[in-house]
Amino acid sequence: MDESNATVEPMGSLRHRSGWAHEGLLTLELAALCAVAFARPLLDSFGRSPDTFIARGATPRTIVAFGLVVTLAPPLALAVPGLTGRLLGARRRRAVHVVVVAAIAGVATWRLGRDLTDGSWSPPVPVALGVAGGLAVAALRLRTVGARTFLRVAGAASVVYLVQFLALSPTAGLVSGDGAPPLDDELAAQVAAAVGEDPPDVAMLVFDALPTQTLLDGQGRIDPALFPNFAALADTASWYRDDTTVSLFTRDAVPAILTGRYPDPDNRAEDGPAQEPDNLFTLLGGAYDLHVREQITQLCPPDLCPRPRPAGLGRLLADAVELWTGSARAEDDAGGDEFALPSVLDDDRFGEARRWIGEQDFAHPGPDLFFYHAALPHDPWQFLPDGTTYATSRYPIGYRNIGWYGPGIGVAHQRHVLQAQACDRLLGDLLDRLRAAGTLDDTLVVVTADHGHAFVDDEPWRWLSRGNHEELLWTPLLIKAPGQSEGRVVDDNVMSIDVAPTIYDMIGVEPPWRLDGRPIGHGTPRDPDLKLVDDDEDNLWRAEPGESVVTIDGAEASFARVMAGDAVEAVGDDAVWERTVHGGLVGRDVDDLDVQDAGRSGPAREVSVDGLGRLHDIDLDDPLPLEIVGRGDLGDGAHVAYALNGTVSAVAVVEPDERTDKPLVLGLARPDLFVEGRNALTAYLIDGDPGDETLVPLKVIDQR
Repeated sequence: MDESNATVEPMGSLRHRSGWAHEGLLTLELAALCAVAFARPLLDSFGRSPDTFIARGATPRTIVAFGLVVTLAPPLALAVPGLTGRLLGARRRRAVHVVVVAAIAGVATWRLGRDLTDGSWSPPVPVALGVAGGLAVAALRLRTVGARTFLRVAGAASVVYLVQFLALSPTAGLVSGDGAPPLDDELAAQVAAAVGEDPPDVAMLVFDALPTQTLLDGQGRIDPALFPNFAALADTASWYRDDTTVSLFTRDAVPAILTGRYPDPDNRAEDGPAQEPDNLFTLLGGAYDLHVREQITQLCPPDLCPRPRPAGLGRLLADAVELWTGSARAEDDAGGDEFALPSVLDDDRFGEARRWIGEQDFAHPGPDLFFYHAALPHDPWQFLPDGTTYATSRYPIGYRNIGWYGPGIGVAHQRHVLQAQACDRLLGDLLDRLRAAGTLDDTLVVVTADHGHAFVDDEPWRWLSRGNHEELLWTPLLIKAPGQSEGRVVDDNVMSIDVAPTIYDMIGVEPPWRLDGRPIGHGTPRDPDLKLVDDDEDNLWRAEPGESVVTIDGAEASFARVMAGDAVEAVGDDAVWERTVHGGLVGRDVDDLDVQDAGRSGPAREVSVDGLGRLHDIDLDDPLPLEIVGRGDLGDGAHVAYALNGTVSAVAVVEPDERTDKPLVLGLARPDLFVEGRNALTAYLIDGDPGDETLVPLKVIDQR
């Protein structure tokens, strides 16, 4: 029979086309489907995120190998069952292939559906779509020549995803070997002469996604109970409270700090690793010993700053598996989150920062420049103040695509503050090491953040809008000059592009290139109401036509509202756990409180808790399940006390949740109340005013 006129592939013809050439055609069919299911989403995500390869210290050869494995390994692995089926005869070989096609087509359809809908469909919908798609593709492939031909051509063409990844994506710059130029010897000699014989050491710590408001106590001061090391540094440094970033995205925000320039609209960092050769490192590299750890930028030339030891192909593939399986568990609801990949934001980023600080020789005769970009308190929020992790989902309840939709923001903010306290711990480590080395007084210390993070209902958490800009733009900036021992509060209009020029001014060197910023305190002060921030196509508040920056002025740039911020309204060392007006109950024994007799008000109302069984087998050496996700129709705005082993561990507010139609009762349990083994969770509806509460017992059931 002429195959061009066939609709169903005859059994007999398969015997004549069952050699290795035909196996190659069948593998191409699998390659087409695997490209949609695996290669396309992975190479697209990794291609847009060169920071992953920078963080892993990947060489160009490793990146090429990664692309080849992601593209070729899945179809080759899936071809193995078919090859095994050859031993059982042509019919079984064909059946095995159709089953594999159906399975991979189902995954590909599911993945495509998730991508097209930004993951907004509830889980059963894309799963059902995947099942239907898999069966449909298998049926078409079985019955029509056209479907088989299309799959084989598409399989051969799937190499285009690999080409895009290696040649056209932002990561392509790493493959081609582009990077910072080597040190300019003539410039190095000029700088060495300018700084003199005994220039001060420089210690610079840049945090990621830390808003100024997070540190404040409601009175425009740094809260010393929550952030003792930030407060201590402010007592001996100049605190520039009106400092704002010029970019909301790290790949542009960190270069702006280190270059003193606005992001170049014609050289966006999202197009590849930032190419900014005129920066702090290249200027001081000839006169200073550099000890630099960048996370997602490569501004320091390799001859001055050796890259991290390559993690190897295996670690990158583990990142890929983590990303893809996180998507399968619907944990990738990150929308446009710039850090969709696990490398920079993994579970060891706090430990890595502490190790780096611990490894530095701050007593070295120098001069030395110490620089560390800490990927904290950037989400995922998973660290306690001492740096230990707890078990929680990557993205919090209440987050959808690029913004908040209502419930859960309070606990998300609580998690953020706890992680910011871990940043305070890192700052304390740095100051302690400098103090122990006897060099703190004579060191130029700079502490800042690249941008903020917003916690505003119905607003994005990272894209600029008129409702969130105060939490996104204002970032802490503390600079302790060499010899400075008394703190100063300075409310001049400062922007992140002023940091590098101020450092240059303090050590006595003038760069030979253009700067957009200027040394703080020099020249005519800026208009106090004028703030500029880099435009982005995803922003809700955009620049005027023809402009590359958003101009924020007048009442819209309310420094006063920023200074009134108070991330934790309670006071004291445990204030972060005392969320809501009834937070004073946290830490109190239930037996010491007024608890209504069970049954007094009729049948007990109930709250269902996700994964209640996790509390029945606790290992205190493992990350603890602090987040208590409850659901219950208890009246919007009501308060619920969760008690762990007889002690109130968290107070939650009942919040409506439009996604589930089941009101949310979300709390974060204090970790010190867990015990080894079985833990008992009880819940109580709170009645009465703060300080005069009555607890009404609730029935706690497991929401499976």
